[in-house]
Amino acid sequence: MAAIRVYLDEDVHPFIADALRLRGWEALTTVEAGRRTTDDHEQLTFATEKGYALVTYNIRHFPRIHYEMVTRGEAHAGIIVAMQDDPRRNIRALFNLLTNVSAEAIRGNLVYLNNWADVPPGK
Repeated sequence: MAAIRVYLDEDVHPFIADALRLRGWEALTTVEAGRRTTDDHEQLTFATEKGYALVTYNIRHFPRIHYEMVTRGEAHAGIIVAMQDDPRRNIRALFNLLTNVSAEAIRGNLVYLNNWADVPPGK
């Protein structure tokens, strides 16, 4: 079971990547990758090619992109969408998700991070 590697879209707080790394997870930000201002489709393509699930606050575009890809029979390494309201809650939810879901299981799926906010580790 491979661990999920995450690529944080430019709208996600960069300290979330630091928090993930402190706990042993692999995380990459768009700034670190030199991909600021790259459009959504290109961000997802880059993440997928590198084997990263994309974490984004862009709940307006990425669910649509996911469903368009599913309709065309295309795959991605996973899309995790979250609300931008509470970064600490998002970090806890990401820990829960990453602890409980493998890279293989998230592949091709759209995940709403808020659904993982209250999930105990190991469930």
